[in-house]
Amino acid sequence: MHTENIRGRVAIVVGVGIEAGIKIFASSHKIRYFWLVKKILMVILGIGLGSLFIISAYFKLQPVEPFEYKIVGTTWFGWQSSVFVARIIVALEFSLGVLLLFSYKLKTTLKLSVGLLALFSLHLIYVLWAMGNIADCGCMGSLMTFTPLQGLAKNVFMILACLLMYKVGADRQARISFIPLYVFLIALITVMIVEPVDLHYAKTYLDKPFETFELNLDTIYNAPASETVQRPQQDIRDKKVLLAFMSATCPHCRIAAQKLGVISRKNPDIPIYMFINGDKAEISAFLEQTETSHIPSSHLGKGLFVPLAGLNLPVLYYYNKGTIDKRVTYLTLEQQHLEDWLKH
Repeated sequence: MHTENIRGRVAIVVGVGIEAGIKIFASSHKIRYFWLVKKILMVILGIGLGSLFIISAYFKLQPVEPFEYKIVGTTWFGWQSSVFVARIIVALEFSLGVLLLFSYKLKTTLKLSVGLLALFSLHLIYVLWAMGNIADCGCMGSLMTFTPLQGLAKNVFMILACLLMYKVGADRQARISFIPLYVFLIALITVMIVEPVDLHYAKTYLDKPFETFELNLDTIYNAPASETVQRPQQDIRDKKVLLAFMSATCPHCRIAAQKLGVISRKNPDIPIYMFINGDKAEISAFLEQTETSHIPSSHLGKGLFVPLAGLNLPVLYYYNKGTIDKRVTYLTLEQQHLEDWLKH
């Protein structure tokens, strides 16, 4: 009887032990499962957010000039300061992307990311208020078009993803304390090498003597009925005007038109006229995407376009009552120089 009692107690202890062991085993597997899910989620979010920042930075450099013009047109920065602001923004985005990809000091990196995205979002809210939901906010450079509302939605999504990472992620330490600064400096130097800054490039060109020549626009105003030409909205033959010849399918013409749009909005008194080659649908898309619908323009068929503009587009002329005083590109076109020329 005594032996049976001992055996019964042993069985109870063993049963309790097994049950406890099963619970501990299940609990440890549950912890491992949640740890694994958390780790996978952090990796996915880190790669996604980091990649978005890096892609955004890369797109803004393809090329960088439209992003510069967008900064001038939607902020209080001037033409020269925008050159540096654009490159600093690109370097910041690239740096944050790299830090997020490698999960370096996540909580600090995420705070910086949310701060930058919040700043971008405030700017987009201002653009919506001041200019409406324009064709392109410049959020993803020239390779991908985003309206301000789409850009704002993207930023909100990225901020929520950052907050989720901040909630579930742990900070990772690194031996080198100044890695973020090193990454930013390397990114900035790289951007400056890829897209070097030459503040005197336009002035050097504009100061060079230019051999003026006559440009007869009578062929446009007196075009025969067989020519595919839209009568100009105004007679510019006896005026001083910045005259532009554009092709609706030319990438460089789009960049030039974007700059003309910014100049026109900053100083509506500057007379600009555009002759555009292309079909109606192409021209309509061109004007909308470059935000130049407010600039007087006319459609010009190839029969008249090529003899006047040639094949090397875009063509930007300082047109002075039938005489071309200067030919510029979007890189050498300066608003102040244009304003000075119009006054004389």
